[in-house]
Amino acid sequence: MKRLAAWVAGSIGVAVLATVGVLVTSDRSVEAQQAKPNFVQAYDCTIQLKDIAILAAERPGILDFVEPEEGDPVRAGKAVAGLKDGVARATYEKELEKAKNDVHVRYAQKSSEVADAEYAISLAANEKVPGTVPLVELQKLQLAAQKALLQIEQAEFEKRIAELTVLENLEALKTYQVIAEFDGIVSKVFQRKGEAVQQGAPILEVLSTTRVKIEGYISISDSTRIKAGDTVQVQLDAMDFDIPFKEEVFTGKVKFVDPHTSPIIGSVKLYAEVENPRGVLRPGLNAKMVITPSSPVTTAGSGK
Repeated sequence: MKRLAAWVAGSIGVAVLATVGVLVTSDRSVEAQQAKPNFVQAYDCTIQLKDIAILAAERPGILDFVEPEEGDPVRAGKAVAGLKDGVARATYEKELEKAKNDVHVRYAQKSSEVADAEYAISLAANEKVPGTVPLVELQKLQLAAQKALLQIEQAEFEKRIAELTVLENLEALKTYQVIAEFDGIVSKVFQRKGEAVQQGAPILEVLSTTRVKIEGYISISDSTRIKAGDTVQVQLDAMDFDIPFKEEVFTGKVKFVDPHTSPIIGSVKLYAEVENPRGVLRPGLNAKMVITPSSPVTTAGSGK
């Protein structure tokens, strides 16, 4: 009996120790999960240009001017090049003068006033002396008054069409100009004044470094926590280069998380946009990027 009691006591002790060990292990696992930082480190991050455009003409023609040279700044909405547009401009001016002309509208209005007056006088005459104006004549006068009203509508319609033609010619005139879409600098000049260009042929390349794109990769598991709008912090990854501002941190936002994944690499591509007003983040350099997910980290045993 003593041996049996000792064996039972020993078994209970082992079970208790095992249970305590499981609880300790579980607690440590929970602690490890709770201590997990709420950020994601991206890898293989590169700095790329966000705003870069090759400007071209919308129609074929002869270049009348190419204003900036390489390295010159350009402003958004400003014409940086243009085709010879003498004929188009003359057509626009002609249609503009036609649209200003309201003679037909005023004539139709006066004609309507006269027709209404003739019809009203005839009606008044018949009220005083019935039959003074035959019924057929009254009907003709009434028709003339109605026709005059329709002539006003027709004149107003033709004037509106003339105004729309002016807008059409104005839009056509705009196609002779090459407009900068954003503030930046000219990086390349492909063609110059006097040269013939085809529709869509490159004339200038414009770029801006005030805003850059940071492209990188995260693990598939981390990608479930990241979405567009999450905050990122970016820093130059230039250990081998003596570059000023290497320690400066820039803040931006995630713009795109690729829905495609690579089973071989086990990663997901994403990119963020970061303001770069002083041009510290130079395209072609590597970067470090840390993402702060808006979704909290799921902890083990939390029930979430």
